[in-house]
Amino acid sequence: MAAAAARSAGIAFGGFALGALLLLACAVLGLAGGGERTAAQDGGRTAAITVGEEHACVLLDSGRVECWGSNDAGQTDAPDGRFSAVSAGRNNTCGLRETGAVECWGYNGSGLADVPDGRFSAVDAGDSHACGLRETGAVECWGYYGSGQTAVPGSRFSAVAAGESHTCGLRETGDVQCWGDNGNGQADAPDGRFRSVSAGWRHTCGLRENGVVECWGANWGGQTDAPAGRFHAVSPGTSHTCGLRETGSVECWGANWGGQTDAPAGR
Repeated sequence: MAAAAARSAGIAFGGFALGALLLLACAVLGLAGGGERTAAQDGGRTAAITVGEEHACVLLDSGRVECWGSNDAGQTDAPDGRFSAVSAGRNNTCGLRETGAVECWGYNGSGLADVPDGRFSAVDAGDSHACGLRETGAVECWGYYGSGQTAVPGSRFSAVAAGESHTCGLRETGDVQCWGDNGNGQADAPDGRFRSVSAGWRHTCGLRENGVVECWGANWGGQTDAPAGRFHAVSPGTSHTCGLRETGSVECWGANWGGQTDAPAGR
């Protein structure tokens, strides 16, 4: 999942990485399991967290990426070196180097890990494709293209978000444009200006300039029924969505069979 542009720290909720880059104010995160060293044990502070289907990654304020969870395709084998952003996909992960280069690891079907050369300002990993925002404002996507999700229309964008089989971009004008699979209306972006956009599995959500969240696409669990009020950021998953209120609280809606909408209290 990315809802913000250049070199932002981010958090993503849901079944695979979603580009919504919600800011975490240097929260220290303890990573459980597997006997691996944790961010807290290393003395590192977490600048961002991103969640894929069965793995997750943190970006430490040192620039190091640390991942944990399922590693059947190598998606948690983060390379050494410094990054400025990270995005977890279904069974792959992509990171933005401080130099502007993008590096991806994990599943490489359809060339998902074969990143184009050159400098980027943001990257978002989806289900079977990934997209990067060039420093020029151009969007470039790679990986599986069967639904047209890598066929980028037009020229300049300020942000990009990769979903399952669709992609959405935020134009510099504030308009959202989506392409790829539209079987559930996930590419039918409404008119008007947005501040950010984030693509989920088969639904998409945008944050209006006034802080209101608007979602479109599949709604079998109520995942597009965004509550009223103002938000600071939003991130859709598979059948649920979570938003960060301007007060700092998190509110989630949609399917809750796994407790995924039971956000804890607090800021």
